[in-house]
Amino acid sequence: MVLAEVPVNYALRSLLLCAMLASFSASAETMLDVVPTLDSISRQLELTPEQEARLRPLFEKRLSELQASQVLLQRAATKQQKDDVLREAKRAGDDFNSQVESALTPSQKHEWHEIRSGLREKVKERAEQNRE
Repeated sequence: MVLAEVPVNYALRSLLLCAMLASFSASAETMLDVVPTLDSISRQLELTPEQEARLRPLFEKRLSELQASQVLLQRAATKQQKDDVLREAKRAGDDFNSQVESALTPSQKHEWHEIRSGLREKVKERAEQNRE
């Protein structure tokens, strides 16, 4: 992964990472490998320029939050601390997802749910591979 890319491309990765962090203990970087870019999702959902403009600040904020969560997770010394970080990341992810969905049409929401479901499966597979 090239970290010098535009951060917005990682916005969706961040969104999905949050939900996945709560379920898997694999590193965030590993999970980010399977998450598509915002550009890809924008094409799949056929987002309008207005939708992208509305979502961009949310995605940028979420990316920062997830990077902070990743650092906290790596620094967590106990299982309780890790659980606390993951619980907060999930809560923030749920809030973020609600905000994103508020900008989508009903058909886009349906497609969004399907995309997220498929990505969870990919992350689960990746996490299982990393445990081996």
